[in-house]
Parts: sequence; structure tokens; C-alpha cells
Amino acid sequence: MNDTPAVRCLFITSIFPPINGGSAVVYENLCRYAEQNSAFVLSCKRDYSSGKEIENWQDVDATAPYPIFRIDLLRPLSQQSISRLHSLWLLIANDIPQKIKIFYQVAKIIRANKINVVCIGELISGSWLGLMSRLLFGCKVINYIHGEEVTTTTTYLLYGKNRKFYLNQADAIVAVSQFTRQALTDIMDTDPNKIHIIENGVDIHKFVPGSKDISILQKHNITHKKIIFTVGRLIQRKGIDKTLYALPEIIKSIPDIHYLIGGTGEFRPQLDAIVDELNLHDYVTFTGRIADDDLVKYYQSCDLFLMPNRELADHDTEGFGLVFLEANACEKAVIGGRAGGAVEAVKDQQTGILVDGYQEQEIANAVISLLNNDEQRQAMQQEGLKTALAASWESKSSRFFDLCKKLVQGDQ
Repeated sequence: MNDTPAVRCLFITSIFPPINGGSAVVYENLCRYAEQNSAFVLSCKRDYSSGKEIENWQDVDATAPYPIFRIDLLRPLSQQSISRLHSLWLLIANDIPQKIKIFYQVAKIIRANKINVVCIGELISGSWLGLMSRLLFGCKVINYIHGEEVTTTTTYLLYGKNRKFYLNQADAIVAVSQFTRQALTDIMDTDPNKIHIIENGVDIHKFVPGSKDISILQKHNITHKKIIFTVGRLIQRKGIDKTLYALPEIIKSIPDIHYLIGGTGEFRPQLDAIVDELNLHDYVTFTGRIADDDLVKYYQSCDLFLMPNRELADHDTEGFGLVFLEANACEKAVIGGRAGGAVEAVKDQQTGILVDGYQEQEIANAVISLLNNDEQRQAMQQEGLKTALAASWESKSSRFFDLCKKLVQGDQ
């Protein structure tokens, strides 16, 4: 008789739908395809970046096939201190009391739901919750690592030692790519025996091939255009700025080109300035946030997907690039940057083309080549679809919960 308890894993992350982002998609789908009563989520009611309540979180929670618990915040909001004394006051008066409240909620969920594995979605801000859960309740602890949280130096400069400590204390670590695994061992000195690679997957039931959506085309007045599409957070490493600088060269060869840019982010003002500088208003549309139900329509409506990502000076880079698989699943060829984990997400010259995300001419050449060569593009579309179908979230979720079972059984 097997007395090993069933896996009951609590994901702790502030980045969860309806908030956009690759990691939110990862955690949502790991839970969606888990066995019943195996997955639980603790997330936030407020957006940490703005401090405002997250729109429509109640709708997400009501329709999810697994329990989602929400508290106000999973970490204290950042406050600017004016002195060491003020910093100490903030710690005593704000941070510590709030952390006590947060862990009280975590403890209630663990006890009420017999949680035996805690998966931490944010290395710096969440790992302490995992360690406290193990100390007081015997939970196994997994850190889920996407890449930038270990490669970036500037953002985490003061916490480098904490990162290594947390990773060293984890029972297991999931890396989303070989690139991320290498970063863990090279930069964080992580024990390679703790690292388990589970590449990002794609929802092959949601992202499917289809005709261009006439409502999308009419909405943006691009009915008779060749459409290139980027979606994601509008941040510097995505390479959208370099694509804009490449656009005048592309227009010379493909006058009916139009660039759709989906998403929101802090880099938007710089992108607007480039559009103004190059007078690209007739060729570029910023869609803003794309509703989850509409995203597949945008993929289906484009002729080519691109995100020429690059590594920044502080080593911030893509850990994988989930959007490439989503586009492939919609039978689209892709252009990605020759940096970070994108080199694993895009099979160069098979599912798409890899370029130097700093070189505008390379980006322009790749776009022109694929849009002017139907045979090459269609061959990549077919190979991309085949690749996406082999990377379903069902298989990724199964691998994750197999790891959880081994931890609970003491095999890891």
C-alpha cells in the first residue's frame, strides 16, 4: 500500500492573470492542466507596479478550475526612504507587520488545504515564504526561474547574496531553458543536481491556425496590409525600438507593410518618440493591452511575428520567449533575437529566423526575406506548427507535478 500523500502544490506569485506576462501564462497553465486538487494559487488583489486594484481578477478566479486565493499584496509596496533612520522606521512600522499578515494568510491556506509543496514564482520577494512554509509545516520548496531574475545585475544588485542563498535552500529549481540553467550554475553557483529543465509550453487548444480576423483588421484600418506583429511588455530588451528603426528600409521593399504592437509597459514613451522621429504614424499601431480572448485573433491576423530581443548592458534578457511558440501554434513564422533563451524557442531557419537584436539592417533583411518569399515562409510555418504541437501545456504540467511527487516521496 502506498502511504505517500497526494501532491498539493501552492503557487505563490503576484504575477498571475489577469496581469499580463509570460510567467503568468506559465503558472496559469501548469495549474490548469494539473490533476484535480493538486494545484492551488496565492496571488494579489493589487498590482504591485501601480498599487491599484487589478481589473477583473474576480472573473479570473471565478472561472478557474483550481482554487485561487487573493490577498492585498504579497510584498510591501516600495517606499523611498530619506535616511537610514527612516529606512529602519519603514522596516519596523510597515514591512515587518505586513509580512506577518502575509505569512498568516499563507499558513491558513497551507493548513486548510494540506499543502505539501510550495512553488515560489518570484525569487527575491517570495522565497522567504517558501522557507517559512518548510520550517513550520514541512513543505517542499520549488523556485521557478525564468531567466532575467538571475541574469540581471542592476535591479537585484543589493540582493545578489540573497538570491544565491534562496536558490541554495530550495529543494528543487525549475529552469525554463538550457540558457537559464547555465545562468543558474554560472552566475548563482547553483547545484546542477537541483535544477530541472521544463521548457515553456503553449496552449494548443487556444492558439490554433486560422484566417485573418476581419474585425481586427477593420478596427485598425489595415484590411489590405502585410502585417508584422509583436506582443509583450513594452520594455527595452524586446527590440521593438530597433524594429521601428528598421521599418523605413522595410517600407521601401514592402510599401503596404503595417506594424502592430500589442501590450503596455514603461518603454512606450521612447517608442512613441521614434514613431514621431521617423514619421511612421501611417505604418505603426499600438494596440495597448490585448484582451486574452482576442490574442489568438491578432496572431492569426498577422503575416509574420517578430520580437528581435537582445541582451542589455545589465544582462537583462529573455529567459525563453513564450510568444514565439504561441505564434508558431497559430501557424506563423517568427523572427527572434539571437540572445538569451530565444535561441531555444526559435529554431533558426526552420521555424523562423534569428537576428542580432541590435542590428536594424538584420531585422529589415529578415522581414523582407520572409514576406517576399512565400515558399520559405510557408515551410517555416509548417515546421513551427509541428514544433508547437509537441510542446503542449499538458505535457509540461505533467512533468512539473511529477517533480512534485518525487519531492514528496523523498526521491529528490
